[in-house]
Amino acid sequence: MKRIAVDLAKSVYQVAESVRSGQVVQRKRLNREAFRRYIQEQAEPVEWLMEACGTAHYWGAWPRRWAIG
Repeated sequence: MKRIAVDLAKSVYQVAESVRSGQVVQRKRLNREAFRRYIQEQAEPVEWLMEACGTAHYWGAWPRRWAIG
C-alpha cells in the first residue's frame, strides 16, 4: 500500500510518497489548492500520515470526503 507522509504548514505542504517502508520515491512541495487536487488524484488506496496539529483534523477529513484511501 502506498503511504503518503504530509508536513502541514500555513501555506506550503511537503509530501513524501513511499511504497516500501523507509524508501521515499517522490517528494513534493504543494500550495493549499495543489494539495487539495493531489488528495483527489490518488487512485489507489493510501495510508495518510500526518503530524498531530490543529490542521491535521481538517486535512484528515479530505480523503474521507472524496472516498480516497
